[in-house]
Amino acid sequence: MRFRKPFICITMITIIIWCKIMLVDLNLAGREVLVVGGGSVGERKVCKFLSEGCSIVVGSKDFTDSLKRLGEEGKVKLVEVDAGSDPALLERLVSRADIVVAATDDRKTNEEIANQTKNSDALVCVVDSPSDSDFSLAATTNVGGIQIAIYTKGKSPAMARLLRERIEKTITKQDLLQVELQSYARSIAKARISDQKLRKDVVYQILYDSEVNILLEKGLFREAKAHVERIIDQY
Repeated sequence: MRFRKPFICITMITIIIWCKIMLVDLNLAGREVLVVGGGSVGERKVCKFLSEGCSIVVGSKDFTDSLKRLGEEGKVKLVEVDAGSDPALLERLVSRADIVVAATDDRKTNEEIANQTKNSDALVCVVDSPSDSDFSLAATTNVGGIQIAIYTKGKSPAMARLLRERIEKTITKQDLLQVELQSYARSIAKARISDQKLRKDVVYQILYDSEVNILLEKGLFREAKAHVERIIDQY
């Protein structure tokens, strides 16, 4: 199943689709990804897609030690190709991919990769040219199951990383417990309260309930769950 390029652009949350700043968590498991460029930039992109369960091919003249190790472990497929002088092989690799990342150290070569991809159904990310890309990869992290992404539209990757680090520090253990408790509350409310609007109101009541927050602050998750059930049973 192919993506339709005219309708979506990808950043990353895991991966975030943005279309005038609309964010969607995109399931990329099993997608075919081609990363052209075996240097440090290509390596970082490969690691991001590996975490999403993608099938990855890396095309390059040379590969970092980490990429060689991933190839030896069977986690990625390494293909020796000179993207600048072997357009036929590059075209074959692109034709098999759902997603293409142009991550060479040569701007002209990256542009050629982008041009070839535009003739296919694949989405392309050109690491040094957001304007030639269908998507960009944001600075991302995972804090206790909460995924965070900062995207500056390519204006400042360094600032994106800095902002990500600042946000990481603001998320507390209580916040993480509240996420789990909200999931529990929603499932209980759905089973016991038929009115959708009322369910929503109850879930928000739980979110701001002082006793719930005191219990979570103390790490008393089981007691917080019991209190949630008492709140829901009132309705």
